[in-house]
Amino acid sequence: MNRAIVRRASLLPLLLAFTFAGPLAAGSAPHTAAQIVDAMITAHGGMERWASAPTVTIEDEFIPAGAESGSRSVVTVEQGPRRAYIDFPGTEMRMAWDGERAWSENWAVPYPPRFLALLNYYFVNLPWMAKDPGVILGEPGTARLWDDPTDYVTVKMTYGEGVGDTPGDYYTLFIDPKTHRLEACEYIVTYKAILPEGLTQTPPHVLVFEDFATVDGLVVPTRYTVYQADRSVFASSKIHRWSFREPFDTARMTPPAGAVFDESQP
Repeated sequence: MNRAIVRRASLLPLLLAFTFAGPLAAGSAPHTAAQIVDAMITAHGGMERWASAPTVTIEDEFIPAGAESGSRSVVTVEQGPRRAYIDFPGTEMRMAWDGERAWSENWAVPYPPRFLALLNYYFVNLPWMAKDPGVILGEPGTARLWDDPTDYVTVKMTYGEGVGDTPGDYYTLFIDPKTHRLEACEYIVTYKAILPEGLTQTPPHVLVFEDFATVDGLVVPTRYTVYQADRSVFASSKIHRWSFREPFDTARMTPPAGAVFDESQP
């Protein structure tokens, strides 16, 4: 999913996941995919304020289904180049991504460092990711999430050939028609190294943002849950801290002695 990383018919087999209500009514405003995405970004604080931040730092607690607490990580991403490093408080584990290669120390996570480098950064900054170079916006529609009566505006994000590690991924955005805020997304993962043999993608998952905060004028999520197609919980995440002001430690881009380079195949 490292990406420096539906239309209705493709979602029908999910059955229980959500029910589509049809295309947007003529004359709705905003009505094009680009206008909808622009309104979404404005609702989250605008592009200029977000893009001009030197870094994005989040302290995240990832909680697997059934667990009362999870593992914490502190993710720092340099805006623009999107170089990144991640620390895991209370452990000696850490990793870095220099835009081309990932390496780690004392790695004890069942996913490759390269895959994780920008994963949660992408999830929680998704409103702005929709304007990334190489993103293709599909025709807008409307959809409901399970028994939620809201007719969300939907826009599917796909990627041009060769964009990021996994151009076969997609995200379908679920946008509140009144507030224009991003409330959920459906996504798949096509990173080869994490897939069972014979599969080319994960089943679709639905990520629902549940709480938000305003940090430096930007509306950002502080809690989300990821559901499987049958509405069972896959995992949840709490964002305990956001910062858009921390300096990027360029020294972290130099692999230390003993670092292990990630050779996984996206």
